[in-house]
Amino acid sequence: MNNSSAARGWQKVFGFTFIQFVKSKSFIVSSVIIGVIVILLVGGLNIIPKLTGAGDIITGSGDTSVDMQFRTLYLADEAGILTDEDTAALANYGLHFTASDKTTDKLIEETSSADEGQAVILISADEDDGTISGYSVKVYYSPDTDSASIDAAAGFVSEMVKYRNVINSGVSPENYEASQRYVNTSKIEAGAGEWSVFETMINYIVPMVVSLILFILIFAYGQTVAQSIATEKTSRVMELLLTSVRPLAVVIGKVLAMGLISLLQFLMICILGVVSFAATAPFGIGGDIMKMMDNPALQTGQNADIAQALTSSFGTLSPLTFILIFVIFILGFLFFALIAALVGASVSRMEDLAQAMQPYSLLGVLGFYLAYFPVMTTMNSLESGAASISGMQMFSYFFPISSPFALPSALLLGTLSLPQVLIAVLILAAFDVLVAVIVARVYEMIILHNGSRLKLGEIIKMAGKK
Repeated sequence: MNNSSAARGWQKVFGFTFIQFVKSKSFIVSSVIIGVIVILLVGGLNIIPKLTGAGDIITGSGDTSVDMQFRTLYLADEAGILTDEDTAALANYGLHFTASDKTTDKLIEETSSADEGQAVILISADEDDGTISGYSVKVYYSPDTDSASIDAAAGFVSEMVKYRNVINSGVSPENYEASQRYVNTSKIEAGAGEWSVFETMINYIVPMVVSLILFILIFAYGQTVAQSIATEKTSRVMELLLTSVRPLAVVIGKVLAMGLISLLQFLMICILGVVSFAATAPFGIGGDIMKMMDNPALQTGQNADIAQALTSSFGTLSPLTFILIFVIFILGFLFFALIAALVGASVSRMEDLAQAMQPYSLLGVLGFYLAYFPVMTTMNSLESGAASISGMQMFSYFFPISSPFALPSALLLGTLSLPQVLIAVLILAAFDVLVAVIVARVYEMIILHNGSRLKLGEIIKMAGKK
């Protein structure tokens, strides 16, 4: 009997497995929990830095394209650094300050309950043992005040404070621009490409996060395949299934059903992440970065390093990138799910499943750590600025056990060339075919086996004899 006839009827198993799983309380509850975690995590990473003060540190000049939406604007220069000339210059940018004899605390208190469009800009000196070490510019605004106006005002005033501080130090206005040149210091291993600190952070964080998400989806649903097959084999359900479909159709239907479910959950995570980011961007650090990326005038100083890091790390993204990630996800799931199906079919008692799954678990964990730890071992690049790829990291891209977890991040960051990625995908596909051939040759014998648990070596021998 050929494999096509042996696989006939897999659609019935597919439909049954898919409907039963998505209707289960465990799937519904886990999906809700995962969705809430994604929304809170993405939103939190966007908003929390802003709340903790990251949004107050605005480098570069104010955005001259912003139409100031302030109804009432107060300036509390407790440092006494700005002159009438400076406030007149700020007025040219739309910052018209209202005079008041009230204390700063009183103005802030009134602003907290005022209508939108009111703000207090506080300038204070930071002192260390009586010596001024720097200045702080804080904008206290009333609810619903235009965020773009707040950011632009903070940028303008900060630039004016820096300007006046340099002028007070004895530098002439004509030489002010020359005094603003910055110096970057780094140590670079000879022969290695150079990364900025921001590029280095991106190239460590992205692989870790992507590897973890894919590991959870691919590995966890692979285990579900094994558990489902083992449960039905040790009960009367498998016997009923085998009266209408062949054994190979059972594993194909179950693997494809769980593959579709894992893919849908993966898409759900991506969609919820994008929606959460878009919803919180106006209030978070992500919105500030997007504004900076859209406005070259803001890409100065540290902002220029951030813009360069984002462009160099994600500038090669294209529709082909996401198509390849989709293909890698499917191939990776099939690789582990087919192995899990063999494991689930090799036991005759549910009590033996945990022990039978140990090699599978070790295989999955090995793949994850091969994708994760090579990045950790090159953490010295964060200090040295070396953009090198270790031999172990390159190995993880081509080894089929680790490539499903390592390749997507390499695609997102442009770590590998397109030919290298295609070679890695072909290797993974070849191993998928190899595992599928083994399944096709021995699954019928395994699923009908009763007695002691079959070990991996015995399954491979059965594949060679058939």
